[in-house]
Parts: sequence; structure tokens; C-alpha cells
Amino acid sequence: MPIDDLVGPQDFSPWWAITGVLVIALLAAWVIVVLVLTRHRPPTPQPQDPSTVLSPGADPFRDLRTTYLSQVDEASRAFHAGEIDVRELHLRLSTIVRGFAGKRRGVDTTVMTLTDIERLTGAGSLATLIAYYYQPAFSEATTATGVESIDGARTVITTW
Repeated sequence: MPIDDLVGPQDFSPWWAITGVLVIALLAAWVIVVLVLTRHRPPTPQPQDPSTVLSPGADPFRDLRTTYLSQVDEASRAFHAGEIDVRELHLRLSTIVRGFAGKRRGVDTTVMTLTDIERLTGAGSLATLIAYYYQPAFSEATTATGVESIDGARTVITTW
């Protein structure tokens, strides 16, 4: 065959075209499956048991409040008995109100910073109380007596 002769293009097998179309179809199907499986779905409402429906004005957190108020009472008793100092009292009260808030809101507030707690909807009184606890809990000297801190914990637990 002479060098100057033109040679026509080679024909590709039809399997290459079929393979290309199949690969594109499989990629499109994969994208659709991923989008369908990872989309955000609203939670489906669960049917309520008639025995758990509360009457208007009933407190759904009554037992939780009682549990955490008893913990505040125990911390108060230990403080007034001289078993713990002001610093330890504020650390305990902070742990107690954070635990209550966590159970109340369904989030782990024990690992949240004050800024994270301030961002929680409706947690203004909780954030203010925890901010108040910081000075007596973490400074070398404090003028806090502990009485107002105990009252603050009781107020947050009973009203929030």
C-alpha cells in the first residue's frame, strides 16, 4: 500500500455504543437512587395511646421536674451541711440544670458551650443561669453565697 493513499476511518464495533449508553443509564439510575434514599423525610406521626393524652394544662414534664428538683435539694443540703463549698455547689447546679435541659429538649446539653445553649430556642433563662454559675465555679474567689444560685436552679426547673 503506497504511503500517499488515503485510508478511511475504521468502523467501531456496535458494542462500544451499547456499552456507552448502558454506562450513562447506570450512572443516571445511581444518581436517582442516591437522591431518593438520602432525601429528608418528615417524621411520620405516631398514633397516640389514649391513656397518654394529657388533659389541657397538665405538665408533661412533672416527673422530670420532680427528679431534678430533688437533686437541687440534695445539693442544697450538702452545701448547707458544709460538705461542699460554693465552687462545688455551682458545678453541681450547672450539671443538674444542664441535665434537666437535656432531658427536656432531647439534646445533650452537658457538652454544649454557653454559646450553644444561648442558641437553643427558648433557653434564655437557662443560658442566663449557667452564665451566672461560671464566675463562682471557675474563679479563685467569689462573693456568691449559693442561696440565689439554688433558687435560680429551682426557678429554671419549675418554669422552663
